[in-house]
Amino acid sequence: MREALNYQARRRAVRLATLVICAAALAVTFAGCNLFGGSSSSSNDTSSALTKIPWCDKPFIQFVDSTSASQTPITNWDAVKGELGFTLYLPPSLPKGTCLVLAGGSIHDAIYGAHVSITWDVPNTGPISLSEAPVRGQGSVALQCTASAQNTQTNVCLGTHDGTSVTIASRQSTADLQTLFKSLQPNLDWVPSDTNQLLATPSATAGS
Repeated sequence: MREALNYQARRRAVRLATLVICAAALAVTFAGCNLFGGSSSSSNDTSSALTKIPWCDKPFIQFVDSTSASQTPITNWDAVKGELGFTLYLPPSLPKGTCLVLAGGSIHDAIYGAHVSITWDVPNTGPISLSEAPVRGQGSVALQCTASAQNTQTNVCLGTHDGTSVTIASRQSTADLQTLFKSLQPNLDWVPSDTNQLLATPSATAGS
């Protein structure tokens, strides 16, 4: 019995570590990239609501139902959000000029239930990735940050919001990520309302 419990505990630990690694990997993958102008500098410090933020490129949403034999990706957020089993916490807005890179995760997982990862490309600071899942066991409520082992310029921060484990990976400062973490609100809409609006479009036609 004890061996079975230890095995389950190890599996939970591996899954939680995977969430952190995935968030860090996304940030490292896109670090330094200027996605269709999404990371260019801007003197305008106004913000945009999440649904007003355009996609950086073609819309990319992919979730997997772990109970499905076909494992066909689910690309409709409305089909996923009611199956999470935890509350998703997101910032109410992000700096103007931000674009949405990708979103994905899984539902009905036998170990951690579900998880969601969303990555935006933010002007000046580059990509920021939020990866969330239900809290399992003891978790620190306060956000704790450490430098990524893959890229010391990337901070990987972990905290909890009312039963939700939140991992943030970004090149922003720890102080800025603390502020972002405190601003997170539950059940916000985040899918761009205009799927035809891409941040690449104005840049591509600016000279015409």
